[in-house]
Amino acid sequence: MFDQILEKLKPKEQLESIYQIDFKALKHQGIKGLVLDIDDTLLPRQMLEISHVLLSFIEKLKDIGFSIFLMSNNMNQPRVAYIGKTLNLPFSTFSMKPLPFSFNSACKKMGLSPKEVAVVGDQLFMDILGGNLLGMHTILVSPMSPETLFLRQWMRNAEKWVLEKIESNKLGF
Repeated sequence: MFDQILEKLKPKEQLESIYQIDFKALKHQGIKGLVLDIDDTLLPRQMLEISHVLLSFIEKLKDIGFSIFLMSNNMNQPRVAYIGKTLNLPFSTFSMKPLPFSFNSACKKMGLSPKEVAVVGDQLFMDILGGNLLGMHTILVSPMSPETLFLRQWMRNAEKWVLEKIESNKLGF
């Protein structure tokens, strides 16, 4: 039972940054779409300014042929909308990750099956769990900024603990 839980939390890949992902290899594996988290994956949580580096990066992904969907649990609709519109990408706010309906909706909007989509995010219990529940390719990246709120700090510590257990393949209960 605990092994099944670990499998649902285990990312297929784990990297420091979205810029380290081998997108051409993903394309070769049959991945046609990307669900990208915004906060602390593409931009630090409090940042609104979109750099030329990020803008060029997104354009490169489009040129490679990826469909891209931005998915955020953030309830600040104007912020998420600004980012989505600036990057010229479809988006959803208050997506309620890891619940499967938001991931299914993103797949439908891209016209792809979950097996053809990779989820990239910085949260194990939201992005990775949600993608794994549907059988998507999941990539965990390190958060771009430190957590300042107690609840988020606690969640990050829990994520570290789970990742250590995944690596040792022992749950320790």
